[in-house]
Amino acid sequence: MCRISVVMGTYNERDRRQAAQAIDSILNQTFRDFEFIICDDGSDRAFYKWLYRYCKKDSRIMLLRNEKNMGLAAVLNKCLKYASGEYIARMDADDISNTRRLEKQAAFLERHQEYALVGCNAQLIEGKRVWGERRLEKMPRRESFLRTSPFIHPAVMIRREVLESIGGYCVSPKVMRAEDYELFMRLYAKGCRGYNLQETLFQYREDTK
Repeated sequence: MCRISVVMGTYNERDRRQAAQAIDSILNQTFRDFEFIICDDGSDRAFYKWLYRYCKKDSRIMLLRNEKNMGLAAVLNKCLKYASGEYIARMDADDISNTRRLEKQAAFLERHQEYALVGCNAQLIEGKRVWGERRLEKMPRRESFLRTSPFIHPAVMIRREVLESIGGYCVSPKVMRAEDYELFMRLYAKGCRGYNLQETLFQYREDTK
C-alpha cells in the first residue's frame, strides 16, 4: 500500500513527446511513495505499443487497457478499482506536474482533515510556450460552481475514501466531457469542501485558438 495513487487515462495521444513529458513529470516527483495507474482507453496498436514500452521504465507504473474506447469517466473508475493509495491524484497525458506537486498537496490534506480535495493554480501552455496563468479561488463555495468549475481536474488530489463514498465518476452520457464538474458538485452536495493552493504547481495544456 502506498500514500498516493496517481490515475491517468490515455487515448491515441497526438504528440508522444507530450505524453512522455506528462509521465516523467510524475515519475520525477520529490514525493516518492506513490503508484502510477495508467489506463489506455482502446488506442490503436501503434500508440499502445509505444506506451507499453515507455511504461516499462518504472516499476511504480501499473498499465491497464480497455479493448474499446469507454470514455474518461469509465477509465478513471477502472483505475480506482486498482488504487491502494490514501489519496487519489489526477493527471492528464498532455499536462505537466511541478516536481513538488504531490508533496505539497499530500502535506496539505494531512494537515487539514476538514478538506476532501485540494487543487492548485496553473500555467497555461501551448506547445512549449507558456501563454497565461489560471489563478483559482482559494476556498470555493457552492456558489462558485454557477460560473464554471473552480478546480482544474487533472491538478487535483482527493481522499480516496471520500471518492469511493460517492461511487466514483458518473459514466452517464448526460455528463460526458463534464464528468469532473459533476463529480465536484456531488462532493459539495454531500458537504465536502475543497481548497486550491495558491501556488503554481501545474502546467495545463490549453490552445489559444
